[in-house]
Amino acid sequence: MKRRVISALLASMMVIGSVPTAFAEETTETATEAAVEEAAPAEKEPITVNVDDLTDVEKEAYEAGLINLDGTLPIITDQAAFEEKYGQISALIVNSADRVVDVAELDMVKKWTEDTGIAFEWQPIPSEGAQEKINLMLASGEELPDVFWNFGDGKSGNIVVQYADQGIFTPTEDLINNYVPSLKKILDDSDKYWEEITAPDGHTYGFPYIEEMYGLVLTPGPLLINKTWLDQLGLEVPTTVDEWVECMKAFRDGGDLNGNGEADEIPLASWFGATDTFGSYNMFYRFTGAFGQADSYCGGNQYADHLRMIDGKVTFTAMDEAFRKTAEFFNMLYNEGLIWNGSFEADESAAYHKSLIKEDVARIGCFGTWTDQEITNLDVHDEYVALPRLEGEAGKMGFENNYSELQDSSNTAITVDCEFPHVVAAFMEYMVGDPAISIQSNWGSVGYNYEIDENGIMRTPLDEQGRYIAQVPEYTDFGKARVNSTTCRGSMVVLNEYYETVVGYTYDAVQLLENQKTNGKDEIMEEYETIPRVMMTTEEIQRLTQIQPTVSDIVDRYINVWVTEGVTDDNWNAYLGELEAAGVNDVIAIYQAAVDRNTK
Repeated sequence: MKRRVISALLASMMVIGSVPTAFAEETTETATEAAVEEAAPAEKEPITVNVDDLTDVEKEAYEAGLINLDGTLPIITDQAAFEEKYGQISALIVNSADRVVDVAELDMVKKWTEDTGIAFEWQPIPSEGAQEKINLMLASGEELPDVFWNFGDGKSGNIVVQYADQGIFTPTEDLINNYVPSLKKILDDSDKYWEEITAPDGHTYGFPYIEEMYGLVLTPGPLLINKTWLDQLGLEVPTTVDEWVECMKAFRDGGDLNGNGEADEIPLASWFGATDTFGSYNMFYRFTGAFGQADSYCGGNQYADHLRMIDGKVTFTAMDEAFRKTAEFFNMLYNEGLIWNGSFEADESAAYHKSLIKEDVARIGCFGTWTDQEITNLDVHDEYVALPRLEGEAGKMGFENNYSELQDSSNTAITVDCEFPHVVAAFMEYMVGDPAISIQSNWGSVGYNYEIDENGIMRTPLDEQGRYIAQVPEYTDFGKARVNSTTCRGSMVVLNEYYETVVGYTYDAVQLLENQKTNGKDEIMEEYETIPRVMMTTEEIQRLTQIQPTVSDIVDRYINVWVTEGVTDDNWNAYLGELEAAGVNDVIAIYQAAVDRNTK
C-alpha cells in the first residue's frame, strides 16, 4: 500500500524546534479485558456508511465484507484474507529511547489488533534525529507510510502544514465529522479544540492527541519554601512579596538552619534563562504579576515566549513597565545576597534542580520546580510546602503558560498513499470512543501500570509512601512500564471526566496539582487569557524560526544584566531597541494574524 511520492514535491528542509520478563500473557490479557469491560462506554448509534465516500479499494473490501466501518468491531473482519489481498497498513512511529519491546509486541498494540483486526506494519525510527529524518522523507520523494502515527512530541502541526499544500497528507475533517463521532463530540464540546487542529487552509490533518489533567500543564510547577526553616525562625508562611523578602533575609542570617555544621544555606535559587517546557525553574517570570502585568511562557506554543492576549490583542509582556520593575526587584534581591550564584548558569546539568535539591540535606530556602518529586530525599522533601500566591505592589504573582491540553494537533496523519483512510478513521473511533482503551494506550496497560480496584477503577499500585510498585519486574518505574506496554503518543484522548469514573488521577501528579493550586492556579487560569495554540502557515513558521530565538535570547541576556548590575534608562532603552531590531513586532503581528484567522 505504498507508492513513491513524486520528487517534484520537493520542499525546503526545515528542522522544527518544543508524564513520564512480563507477567504471564494470560494474566495481562485478562486484566486488560477486565478494565475495558468495567469501563465500557454506553452503546452508541451505528455509523452510517456512505459507500460513495470510500476509495475504490475500500469499496471493494467493503463489498467483500472484509472491512466494517459502522463503528462495531472488528474493523477488519478477516485479517488473514485482508492482508493476503491488500497487505498491512503501514505506520511510522517515533520510538521512545526507553522502549525495548517491539512495537507490534506492546501489550496495548496486541489488544488493538485483537479487537479491531488491524495489524499495522510498524516502522519505528529513533526519537533522536527524528525530525530531520521525517523532513528528509517528506521532501525527497521517499516511499511514505500510510500513516504517520506520531512525529515526536508536539511537532505534528508544523510538519503537516509544511507539506499539506504539496498534497502529501489527506484532510480529515470529513472523516471526523462522519466516521469518528466520539472525537467529533469532544471537539464540538470544547471552545478551542477545533481551532487548535485547523490548519491555515481550513482543513484538519490527522487526529489530535488530548491529555486533560485539570490544567496541570497550564501553569508552572510549584514554588516551594522550606517550612522547617520558617518554624525554626518563628516565621509564618508569607502571603505578600514583602513578607517573602523578609523570610529570605531571615534564611540568609539564620545560621546553620539545616544542621549540617556548614554555612551552606541558600535563601533562594532560580535558573534564569531556563528553557523547560512549563517555566517552572525561572523565578523571574513568576513575580511579574506582582508588579502590574504578568508575563507568560511558551510551553508547547513553540514561539510564544512572553506573549499574552490582553483585551483581545497579542502583547509582548517582556516590554511592559512591570517587567522593568521585576528586574529592579531581583537586582535588590541580588544585592542583598539572597540569590544563589549558580542561578545564572546556562548549563542545565549545573542548575539547582539537577544538583542542590537532590542532596541529603536541605540547601535552599525557596525555589521553583516542576514537581516536588524532584526532591529525591524523602526527609528533605517533607521540609517544603507550596507558597500561596503572593500579593505585590500592583497585583499578585503567577503566570499562565501558552499551552493546551490538546498536546498534538495532527498525530495519526494519513498520507495520500493510504488506500484505507476510512479504516484508519474507524480505528480512531475505537481508540477515542472507549475511555479505558485511550487511557491504557496513553499511560500503560492493566498488568503493567494499572490494576482494577473493587469499584472497577484503574489505579496505579502504590506502596505506603505513595511510590510506584512495579507489576512487571523488568520495568521498575512507571515510565519504563508505560513505554514498554503502549505507544504512548498517537491520537488518543483522556478527559478530566474520566478521573474517578474510569481511572484514578495520575498518582505522581496528585501532589503537583495540589501545590499548583496553593500557588494560585485556579485564580490565574481565571484571570489570564493566553495565546491559543494556533497552527501557522509555512511562511509564518519560517519567519518565526528566524527571529524568535534571537528575541528570547535578548530577553534572557538582559535579565542577567539587570539582576547583577541593575536597571538603568540606558540599558532598558537599549534592550527595547534590540528587540525591535530583532523583529519582535513581527512576532506580535504573526501571532495576531494567526489568532484572528483561527477565531473567525
